[in-house]
Amino acid sequence: MPVKKAKRHQSLIPLSREHHYALMLCLRINRGLTDNSKSPEWLQEKSGQVSRFFQSDLVAHFKAEEEVVFPAMHEIAEARALILELCEDHRRLENLVQQIVSADSSSLAEKLREFAGVLEAHIRKEERLLFPLYEKEAAALNVDQVERDVLSIVGTALEPKNAESFEP
Repeated sequence: MPVKKAKRHQSLIPLSREHHYALMLCLRINRGLTDNSKSPEWLQEKSGQVSRFFQSDLVAHFKAEEEVVFPAMHEIAEARALILELCEDHRRLENLVQQIVSADSSSLAEKLREFAGVLEAHIRKEERLLFPLYEKEAAALNVDQVERDVLSIVGTALEPKNAESFEP
Protein backbone atom coordinates (compact mmCIF):
# COMPACT_ATOMS: atom_id res chain seq x y z
CA MET A 1 0.00 0.00 0.00
CA PRO A 2 1.31 3.49 -0.80
CA VAL A 3 2.32 5.63 2.13
CA LYS A 4 -0.24 8.36 2.73
CA LYS A 5 1.33 11.78 2.99
CA ALA A 6 0.40 13.64 6.15
CA LYS A 7 -1.73 16.74 5.80
CA ARG A 8 -0.03 20.08 6.17
CA HIS A 9 -0.23 21.63 9.64
CA GLN A 10 -3.36 23.82 9.85
CA SER A 11 -1.35 26.99 10.45
CA LEU A 12 0.54 26.49 7.15
CA ILE A 13 -2.39 25.57 4.90
CA PRO A 14 -2.97 29.11 3.49
CA LEU A 15 0.71 29.35 2.58
CA SER A 16 0.65 25.93 0.92
CA ARG A 17 -2.42 26.97 -1.06
CA GLU A 18 -0.60 30.05 -2.23
CA HIS A 19 2.37 27.88 -3.17
CA HIS A 20 0.03 25.89 -5.39
CA TYR A 21 -1.11 29.06 -7.17
CA ALA A 22 2.48 30.21 -7.66
CA LEU A 23 3.43 26.81 -9.08
CA MET A 24 0.52 27.11 -11.50
CA LEU A 25 1.95 30.43 -12.68
CA CYS A 26 5.40 28.85 -13.11
CA LEU A 27 3.85 26.05 -15.16
CA ARG A 28 2.00 28.54 -17.36
CA ILE A 29 5.20 30.48 -17.94
CA ASN A 30 7.27 27.41 -18.78
CA ARG A 31 4.65 25.87 -21.06
CA GLY A 32 3.94 29.18 -22.74
CA LEU A 33 7.60 29.89 -23.40
CA THR A 34 7.78 26.70 -25.47
CA ASP A 35 5.52 28.20 -28.13
CA ASN A 36 5.67 31.93 -27.43
CA SER A 37 9.25 32.87 -26.54
CA LYS A 38 9.46 34.99 -29.71
CA SER A 39 6.03 36.62 -29.36
CA PRO A 40 6.39 40.15 -27.95
CA GLU A 41 2.66 40.28 -27.23
CA TRP A 42 2.65 37.06 -25.22
CA LEU A 43 5.83 38.02 -23.39
CA GLN A 44 4.40 41.42 -22.44
CA GLU A 45 1.13 39.87 -21.29
CA LYS A 46 2.97 37.28 -19.18
CA SER A 47 5.24 40.00 -17.80
CA GLY A 48 2.17 41.94 -16.65
CA GLN A 49 0.67 38.82 -15.09
CA VAL A 50 3.89 38.15 -13.17
CA SER A 51 3.99 41.73 -11.92
CA ARG A 52 0.34 41.70 -10.87
CA PHE A 53 0.64 38.27 -9.19
CA PHE A 54 3.70 39.44 -7.32
CA GLN A 55 1.87 42.51 -6.00
CA SER A 56 -1.44 40.78 -5.27
CA ASP A 57 -0.15 37.49 -3.80
CA LEU A 58 3.59 37.24 -3.24
CA VAL A 59 4.18 40.49 -1.34
CA ALA A 60 1.80 39.43 1.45
CA HIS A 61 2.99 35.83 1.24
CA PHE A 62 6.61 36.85 1.79
CA LYS A 63 5.50 39.12 4.66
CA ALA A 64 3.66 36.24 6.37
CA GLU A 65 6.71 34.03 6.09
CA GLU A 66 9.27 36.64 7.13
CA GLU A 67 7.25 38.24 9.94
CA VAL A 68 5.40 35.19 11.29
CA VAL A 69 6.64 31.74 10.27
CA PHE A 70 10.39 32.37 10.18
CA PRO A 71 10.50 34.18 13.56
CA ALA A 72 8.39 31.39 15.11
CA MET A 73 11.13 28.98 14.03
CA HIS A 74 14.12 31.06 15.22
CA GLU A 75 14.93 28.67 18.06
CA ILE A 76 15.18 25.67 15.72
CA ALA A 77 18.88 25.43 14.94
CA GLU A 78 18.26 23.25 11.88
CA ALA A 79 16.10 25.98 10.34
CA ARG A 80 18.43 28.97 10.64
CA ALA A 81 20.52 28.53 7.48
CA LEU A 82 17.48 27.50 5.48
CA ILE A 83 15.55 30.58 6.61
CA LEU A 84 18.43 32.83 5.56
CA GLU A 85 18.47 31.12 2.15
CA LEU A 86 14.70 31.53 1.79
CA CYS A 87 14.93 35.25 2.63
CA GLU A 88 17.64 35.60 -0.02
CA ASP A 89 15.29 33.88 -2.47
CA HIS A 90 12.59 36.42 -1.61
CA ARG A 91 14.97 39.31 -2.38
CA ARG A 92 16.07 37.63 -5.62
CA LEU A 93 12.46 37.16 -6.71
CA GLU A 94 11.67 40.80 -5.90
CA ASN A 95 14.65 41.82 -8.01
CA LEU A 96 13.62 39.54 -10.87
CA VAL A 97 10.13 41.05 -10.94
CA GLN A 98 11.68 44.51 -11.25
CA GLN A 99 13.89 43.24 -14.08
CA ILE A 100 10.88 41.68 -15.83
CA VAL A 101 8.90 44.91 -15.59
CA SER A 102 11.73 46.92 -17.12
CA ALA A 103 13.07 44.30 -19.57
CA ASP A 104 13.01 44.80 -23.30
CA SER A 105 11.52 42.06 -25.43
CA SER A 106 14.95 40.60 -26.29
CA SER A 107 15.61 39.60 -22.66
CA LEU A 108 12.06 39.08 -21.40
CA ALA A 109 11.79 35.36 -22.22
CA GLU A 110 14.98 34.60 -20.29
CA LYS A 111 13.89 36.72 -17.30
CA LEU A 112 10.49 34.98 -17.18
CA ARG A 113 12.20 31.57 -17.38
CA GLU A 114 14.56 32.56 -14.57
CA PHE A 115 11.72 33.88 -12.41
CA ALA A 116 9.71 30.66 -12.85
CA GLY A 117 12.76 28.52 -12.04
CA VAL A 118 13.71 30.46 -8.91
CA LEU A 119 10.12 30.60 -7.66
CA GLU A 120 9.52 26.89 -8.22
CA ALA A 121 12.79 25.88 -6.52
CA HIS A 122 12.00 28.23 -3.63
CA ILE A 123 8.54 26.73 -3.11
CA ARG A 124 9.93 23.20 -3.21
CA LYS A 125 12.45 24.13 -0.46
CA GLU A 126 9.68 25.46 1.73
CA GLU A 127 7.31 22.56 1.14
CA ARG A 128 9.93 19.79 1.33
CA LEU A 129 12.36 21.16 3.90
CA LEU A 130 11.03 24.06 5.97
CA PHE A 131 7.40 23.05 6.46
CA PRO A 132 8.21 19.46 7.56
CA LEU A 133 10.70 20.90 10.05
CA TYR A 134 8.03 23.29 11.33
CA GLU A 135 5.59 20.41 11.67
CA LYS A 136 8.15 18.24 13.47
CA GLU A 137 8.73 21.02 16.00
CA ALA A 138 5.10 22.25 16.15
CA ALA A 139 4.64 21.21 19.77
CA ALA A 140 7.34 23.71 20.78
CA LEU A 141 6.01 26.52 18.61
CA ASN A 142 3.13 28.90 19.22
CA VAL A 143 1.19 27.47 16.25
CA ASP A 144 -2.12 29.03 17.27
CA GLN A 145 -0.57 32.50 17.10
CA VAL A 146 1.17 31.62 13.83
CA GLU A 147 -2.16 30.52 12.37
CA ARG A 148 -3.94 33.72 13.46
CA ASP A 149 -1.15 35.92 12.12
CA VAL A 150 -0.85 34.08 8.80
CA LEU A 151 -4.62 34.34 8.31
CA SER A 152 -4.55 38.05 9.11
CA ILE A 153 -1.90 38.64 6.42
CA VAL A 154 -2.87 36.28 3.58
CA GLY A 155 -6.36 35.12 4.50
CA THR A 156 -7.50 31.56 3.83
CA ALA A 157 -6.15 31.56 0.25
CA LEU A 158 -9.06 29.44 -0.93
CA GLU A 159 -8.49 31.05 -4.32
CA PRO A 160 -5.76 33.25 -5.80
CA LYS A 161 -6.23 36.95 -5.25
CA ASN A 162 -5.57 37.62 -8.94
CA ALA A 163 -7.00 34.78 -11.04
CA GLU A 164 -6.15 36.49 -14.33
CA SER A 165 -2.51 35.57 -13.65
CA PHE A 166 -3.37 32.04 -14.71
CA GLU A 167 -4.73 32.80 -18.13
CA PRO A 168 -2.69 31.05 -20.84
